[in-house]
Amino acid sequence: MRYLVLLFWLGCTCAGQAQSEWWFDSDEREREITGEDKRDFSDRSFKERLTLGGTGALQLGTNTLIGAAPQIGYRVNQDLVLGAGGTYYFQRFKQPAGNIDNNVYGANIFARHRLITRIFAHAEWEQVNHASSLFIGPEGRTWTSLLWLGAGYYTGLSDNLGAGFTLLYDVTENPANPYDNPTFRGGLSLGF
Repeated sequence: MRYLVLLFWLGCTCAGQAQSEWWFDSDEREREITGEDKRDFSDRSFKERLTLGGTGALQLGTNTLIGAAPQIGYRVNQDLVLGAGGTYYFQRFKQPAGNIDNNVYGANIFARHRLITRIFAHAEWEQVNHASSLFIGPEGRTWTSLLWLGAGYYTGLSDNLGAGFTLLYDVTENPANPYDNPTFRGGLSLGF
């Protein structure tokens, strides 16, 4: 008899849990199943408007480059994201006379505006600290300001995950720029 009571109690518990899922908010359930959020943008919370993304680099060989540039943004509306980020890259140039190492680090603020579906304009001001070149000034470290303008392509992989690439040009044409000009970036973006 004790086992029958236990089986009956377990059966009621499982049935109760199954029924509670049925009373789930249908819009929320659809978002979980499809990954799409069809709510009006103004109905989204602060956390749901945040995006986390950035780029990473890994190049090994005679010229080694390892680093990342994470960014966090806030969706002001459906078409505009404002944000900030950090940068750190380690560079090593292998030469017969010895390796030349360089650490590049800094911060940026950016604005990204969707022009048409999947195409966006990008503006970014970046400050980077890097080793100064013997040809530009005394040996040591220097801060360099860069103003990047460009455009990119973004595609959503789900409602919260996307991938894209951006082509940017430093309009200051600063000779101390440690990057290629123009520069090409690719990365992932995660919405909360």
